[in-house]
Amino acid sequence: MGRVATSNLQEGMVLAEDLRNSAGHFVLSRGTTLTARQIRMFKVWGIFSVAVEGTDDERIAREKEASRETTGRAEAFLETILPPSRRDHPAMAELHRICVERLAERMEGGFEPQILPAEEASFEEIRRCRRRDLSATSLVSGDVRLASFPDIYFKIRHLLESPRTSAVHLAEVVSKDPSLSARILRLVNSSFYGFADPIESIPRAIAIIGTKELSSLALAVSTLNVFDDVPPRYVSMRSFWEHAVACGVFARLLTPPGQTRLEERFFLAGLFHDLGRLLLYRRLPREMTCALRLSRRLRAPLHEAEQDLLGFDHALLGRELLTSWRIPSPLPDLVGFHHAPSEAGAPEGAAQLHVADILSLALQIGTSGSLFVPSLKAEAWENLGLEPEALPGLIAQGERQIEEIMNVFFGGESSS
Repeated sequence: MGRVATSNLQEGMVLAEDLRNSAGHFVLSRGTTLTARQIRMFKVWGIFSVAVEGTDDERIAREKEASRETTGRAEAFLETILPPSRRDHPAMAELHRICVERLAERMEGGFEPQILPAEEASFEEIRRCRRRDLSATSLVSGDVRLASFPDIYFKIRHLLESPRTSAVHLAEVVSKDPSLSARILRLVNSSFYGFADPIESIPRAIAIIGTKELSSLALAVSTLNVFDDVPPRYVSMRSFWEHAVACGVFARLLTPPGQTRLEERFFLAGLFHDLGRLLLYRRLPREMTCALRLSRRLRAPLHEAEQDLLGFDHALLGRELLTSWRIPSPLPDLVGFHHAPSEAGAPEGAAQLHVADILSLALQIGTSGSLFVPSLKAEAWENLGLEPEALPGLIAQGERQIEEIMNVFFGGESSS
């Protein structure tokens, strides 16, 4: 038991003894959990310190000092991935504040962020990897495995285009893909839908999630299965898909009012926005090693290093890849312009994807290999019609959905 100054009291503290005012009159009994209103009234009642359970002014002072020290370390780490030069926009300043607060909380719980090692290779050594004999088109067309993209997505699309298709017909196709079937059942039995009784039938599950969700899930699962051989030294595939899911969720949440019919399109664009990077890791390991080194050297986003060394980046490569798979427009263009939403040719909605990617990177929700947060394109933010004050609520909503969707994709699988 110790005494705490009224100015240090917090809602939820518990009185360790009966409380009386300066005139000796009884106010509150021992064991009372203090409310914000009661604390505000203490000065009016002439009460300037009280006995509370489990703490005192000295301990509170130590905790505040420790909290300041932790916040300082969180700020120092975030300086490396989100420097002041990239947070001059009010939205980026608010995002930085949120990131500092969240990282400090995690650090108080024992988490320690990985400090980036100094890059020892010189610019001259790194830039020996420069290639000008490659194109995005040649990389895609030269990958035999990509040419045989799983066709269940196209089978489902073909069925959906027929007015005679029923849930039974769709279930027959879906049931031939155990991975897709398992994820559909996981989705409908998740808290996202909240059914009291388990759904065990594929036709019933399809009827619940709808044909649009089915088509999207089939495309996502097919893509998950294509890229299962990327060297782990570059990226953990679970971490990669966590970042992709985060980008997709935030892109969907950023959909302007009145365009909710496009939410699924933006989710898929977010899910696939970094697919080109997986192809780069697989086809150009030497060049991507150099790109990662250059990114660390410059403290710059990885797509800028890709552009420097190759003459194109993963966004353009992703656009070529989705086009080769006959994925309908504008999905390939959304992916291709997510770092340049204001350029000529960028489709409507590229702003959502651009901002969603920045949110996911700054919050460090998974990673595709890029460690540094890009600059926000001011026009992209303006197109959203949002105030920076909307970010905390949007992020909290997004995190709940990200966790749910990751469980659908990966279930209880390890993140290692």
